[in-house]
Amino acid sequence: MEEYYMMWLSRIPKIGVHKIILLLEHFGTAEAVWKASLEELKEVEGLSAVYCRQIQNAKKQQQLEQWIEELEQKKIRFISIKNHQYPHLLKQIYDPPTGLYLRGFLPDDGIDKVSIVGARKCSQYGASVAYKLAKDLSKANIVVVSGMATGIDGMAHLGILDGGGQTIAVLGTGVDICYPAEHKNLMERIIENGCVLSEYPPGVAAFSKNFPKRNRIISGLSSMTIVVEAGRKSGTLITADQALENGREVFVVPGNVTSPLSEGTNDLIKQGCPIITEFEDVLFELGIAYTEEEKQAFQKHMAENMQPEEQEVYQCIGKEAVDAETISRILHKNIQEIQYSLTLLEIAGHIRKLPQSGYIREG
Repeated sequence: MEEYYMMWLSRIPKIGVHKIILLLEHFGTAEAVWKASLEELKEVEGLSAVYCRQIQNAKKQQQLEQWIEELEQKKIRFISIKNHQYPHLLKQIYDPPTGLYLRGFLPDDGIDKVSIVGARKCSQYGASVAYKLAKDLSKANIVVVSGMATGIDGMAHLGILDGGGQTIAVLGTGVDICYPAEHKNLMERIIENGCVLSEYPPGVAAFSKNFPKRNRIISGLSSMTIVVEAGRKSGTLITADQALENGREVFVVPGNVTSPLSEGTNDLIKQGCPIITEFEDVLFELGIAYTEEEKQAFQKHMAENMQPEEQEVYQCIGKEAVDAETISRILHKNIQEIQYSLTLLEIAGHIRKLPQSGYIREG
């Protein structure tokens, strides 16, 4: 029952986590706060009379019972910051949520988690990079965290799921609401292979002010955040800023210098954020290493699962460097298509670009 009293505290307007901590330090439990008189509440140091009256007026037994019944009907769990299942990394940020509503299951706290975020209106390049990076990370048992938005977020979730991995989607709505609506099937897959979670109670609709606030949870759940594609005024940069403010590392996938969708990411690189070009960069930063045998087995697996157009380009590359123009002539294909496939192959770690020479195979 203590968790439900914590939920009650979290739903009192303007009573944030820091005031709730004051109350818990004074009374010991959320249930004791519920039972406290107005005079007893006024004894809490640092809590004004206005907040004391607000807490006292919020004690409505019937409403609390309705909230509990709603969670049970919709199969939603509430995990408070006092619960041992509350993610330890999230607890360390400046303003962690008092509690989380979730559908599905929280992946084990000991598994590495990486946030992949980016523009809603992304390019084909950005979508492919997000998908492939997440799918590759699934093979290393890494959980991908994102926001289930259209564009980069959705492709990151899809990539990790298609790779058989686990994922967490942090929503700016209640977890009983699918936003955007076209991600209904994706949301169901996420719930089966991880969870959707939110600090907002069931029924909370998609208000624009909620999304920048939820971004701190996306970065807070992860030890590192990867920005795939973002314009100069993208909301994705809020996630990056919040990650940095909370002492988390931010990495960037470089983009086309002529594309507006890469202005934000390229600015982050200028500011000193390290570059990610392949999933092995992520593993290195997380301190994960493979033996040479494991690496070769993985590369073989990835080569067998290339898209046909990538396979064509890959077959043109050997131990001797070959440039994009030569491959374009061999395959009788547009140079832009060839460069796109080369980028994906390089990110996946199948090939390496040599300065002023061209591309060679890795491994």
